[in-house]
Amino acid sequence: MAGEYDCVIVGARCAGAPLATFLARDGARVLLIDASAMPRDQPISTHFIQPYGMTIIDELGIGARVREIAPVVSLFANGCEDAIARIRWPEGRGGCCPRRIDLDPLLVETAREAGAEVRLRCRAVGLVRDGERVTGVVVDERGTRREISAGVVVGADGRNSTIAELVGAEEYLGYDSPRCAYWGYWPRPSWYSSDARYQGGAFIVYRGDDYWFSFPTNRDQLLLGVAFPLAHGTAEWRADPRTTLERRLASYAMPAPLIEGSAPLGKVVGIINARFFFRRAAGPGWALVGDAGLFKDPTAGLGISDALRDARSLARAIRTGGDSALERYWRQRDVESIELYYFTRALGDLDYNNPLNQMVFGKMAANPALQAQVRRVVEREIGPFDAIRPRDVIPWTLGALLRGRFGVLPPFFAAARRASLARRELRHRKRLLVRQLTAARADA
Repeated sequence: MAGEYDCVIVGARCAGAPLATFLARDGARVLLIDASAMPRDQPISTHFIQPYGMTIIDELGIGARVREIAPVVSLFANGCEDAIARIRWPEGRGGCCPRRIDLDPLLVETAREAGAEVRLRCRAVGLVRDGERVTGVVVDERGTRREISAGVVVGADGRNSTIAELVGAEEYLGYDSPRCAYWGYWPRPSWYSSDARYQGGAFIVYRGDDYWFSFPTNRDQLLLGVAFPLAHGTAEWRADPRTTLERRLASYAMPAPLIEGSAPLGKVVGIINARFFFRRAAGPGWALVGDAGLFKDPTAGLGISDALRDARSLARAIRTGGDSALERYWRQRDVESIELYYFTRALGDLDYNNPLNQMVFGKMAANPALQAQVRRVVEREIGPFDAIRPRDVIPWTLGALLRGRFGVLPPFFAAARRASLARRELRHRKRLLVRQLTAARADA
């Protein structure tokens, strides 16, 4: 590659820093920049690194340190109303929820130790081009601007990516979230692990139009919050987020004991008017990774794990070299993400808490085989629409209809349509990948 660096990465968090580590370990000349200083918290994050993502954290060589920061979460409780399924992972195979104020600096330190050059408080403000090709980046470092040449410029700078805007990366399959959410941190009760209701795990439970969530995080803390329809209004939340969140948490039996007699640690934060999307993730001399190229509903907690996955994949493409390898990375990312994207959209829908899902969660709670299927989804062994198969759901639905529970029928057809759309889009993305591979072989 030509240029002062083989790769300049803009954004030094869950996608950019691991990408820098993978590349630097292979001897690439890497510059990693970030507009902020470290350590700095990133509160708009579930913090959850799923077991799949922890495997990549282990590849980076920091698994033990992450597990020291945050407890291993081996149990995940999920359900609608009183139908709650508890999915448990084998000993040592759980996920972790480290706060970003600790995780992000650790990732940056790892990149630096691998040989990447790191510059913080260094902001990308423009691109250097040779015709249509990106050949470098213009940075502002403490008021001084300079051009830096690179073989590849990568935007790992989040959902409001400067690099995505500068290259004009088009969006597709985008939609606006119908929900907003507020959350904060509370001290984790000493009995949290031994109490049968929680067992030290994480939970997301739908009740009415809302859902409540809890993730054990570091420094003996719990992230606690609630998501609710945007149409219900946010004026009360904006005026006094702490009091409003405390009142909402206290109104439901699952989180209420967790805040009793304690106060939130730091500010309560929220996300309003979120938009979820895919963006074109590669072009001549540039690529996007992490939330810069794909931002999906955070309910399932997939973001960090997917950022790690795509950082590893993009590193391979950059090592291979050429625009064709970058496009292949983009197309493969879409194939690996499409079904999960549709799945997370379903989780965020306002009608997710419906009679069909209540029935399915009830069946799952009593069936270890179904729980094992959910684990396979989380481990990326099967797609989310393969976990609960039609041959299972159809008899359950017919049985419910025979008992006069006709409310299962509309969500049954809606779920079938959603699965069909996801699979059709997956076939389309696979065709695009095959077309790219065919063109690359023809050019070789």
